[in-house]
Amino acid sequence: MRVLVVAPRMYVYGGAELVIVELLNYLSENKIEHALLTTGVLPEIEMELIKKDTEIITLPFEASDDWRDLLKNMWLLSRGVRRHAERFDVINLHNCPAELAAFSISKPAVWLCNEPPEVFLGGGTAGESAPKRLMKAMFYDFDKFIVRRFVRNIVVADEFNAVRFKSLYGLTPQIIPYGINYGFFSNPPETIPVNHGRFIVLQSGMFNPYKNQLESVKAVNLLRDKIPGISLVLAGFQGGAYFESVKKYINDNALNDIVQLPGHVNREQLRELYYAADVLLHPVKSQGGWLSPFEALAAETPVVVSPEMTAAPVIKSEGIGTVTEDYAGALMDVYLNRPGHKQIATRGRLFVKDNLTWDNFCGKMVMAFEAALIKYRG
Repeated sequence: MRVLVVAPRMYVYGGAELVIVELLNYLSENKIEHALLTTGVLPEIEMELIKKDTEIITLPFEASDDWRDLLKNMWLLSRGVRRHAERFDVINLHNCPAELAAFSISKPAVWLCNEPPEVFLGGGTAGESAPKRLMKAMFYDFDKFIVRRFVRNIVVADEFNAVRFKSLYGLTPQIIPYGINYGFFSNPPETIPVNHGRFIVLQSGMFNPYKNQLESVKAVNLLRDKIPGISLVLAGFQGGAYFESVKKYINDNALNDIVQLPGHVNREQLRELYYAADVLLHPVKSQGGWLSPFEALAAETPVVVSPEMTAAPVIKSEGIGTVTEDYAGALMDVYLNRPGHKQIATRGRLFVKDNLTWDNFCGKMVMAFEAALIKYRG
């Protein structure tokens, strides 16, 4: 079996990109012929590919960070898939708008949907300008047509995304939970930043409204006079209007000495932060952010997550973290009862070790490719 993995421009090394890296490495290790077709890839991501037999087909373009990027990705990926599809048996699509590259190709397509376009593009059209409303509505309709007509094999990570996907497309996806680099995050780094008696709250992830960093800042602001030495670290790719609004709140409330903004961090730096932190605060809404709480738990760091976060049902049912919208109250509870929350995190560490492995995820993805190929061949 030969697999063509397709992804739009990978301009930051986040969770979605990590999934692709792990899958490519699994295909290499299991001697499954494959290639990555993308409109751009960071050198940092290329370096993570443990084997050199991953063919990388790049279709680069000059980024503009607006709707033109979406259209460029859509056009270039579609053209690239048409040009190279004949060499492969299965097309594996990742991240909007890669699913549109399945248009009129005579190969089975499997879409790993971590977020549908309505989430990726910020929801509905209410409040938008007339041209943007029209463009979004046309794009959503076109996307649904392509997916229903050409992409009948869909994979999501959890029940929440399965329900959402079915409501949007009328198709029932397969659920395959992501894996966690347990071996990496469960081993303490050689150096752990000294917190000097501070109570460190961590949130990781690129700045956008769905990651909801502003709620973390507001929670810490409420506790600044109640928890001596409280500090918030917001690690993640910066930029855009939302990041500026978070910075404005920090400045307006004189929180510059309390909130740290280190920007994007690599995996080693992220591991150091997990071990330095007293708690991971994850007020993420119903998009992305699936990996961070489980990575933190692998490091035995207590987690507080939003009920909207897609892995919240698992964290709640397994009793391995706090699920609440009262972030300030939850942080205070962790501060006052650190040993108890550490025991919960230890239970979470064992859950991650026993249930969330990349071998399990990637093995099931390969089975999904094989099933799609069998169905296609009839």
